[in-house]
Amino acid sequence: MSSGTSVHCIVVTPERTELDAQCEALKLPMYDGELGILPGRAPMVGRLGYGLLKLQSATGEQSWFVDGGFVQVTRDGVYVLTNRLLKPEQIDRKSAEEELQRATEMVANTPQTRSVKERALAQARGKLRISS
Repeated sequence: MSSGTSVHCIVVTPERTELDAQCEALKLPMYDGELGILPGRAPMVGRLGYGLLKLQSATGEQSWFVDGGFVQVTRDGVYVLTNRLLKPEQIDRKSAEEELQRATEMVANTPQTRSVKERALAQARGKLRISS
């Protein structure tokens, strides 16, 4: 981590570095639950789920939708690699509901199509949880 009282967080998508900030704490949606990170956290690598990334700083809390990926926690900071990072106001509830409906109707009769369907369902549900 960067210092004893803050966490350096960098979020990268395939297009660019979306976020490079200091924070007091952050929460990440993991594949199997939620992970909270404070300064001094033990190093780790994990698989991200679909949901809300929350950064807590002296100026307040900020939130974004994280579209899967990976996280690495080191002594120097938290590095997030994700497909997309969206602000909640960028997510349209009606579109998210339509995505969920399409995902629900997908035929999943092979392991590969089941995997595609599960991912589409998780993405749509994650978007719905944070949409306004």
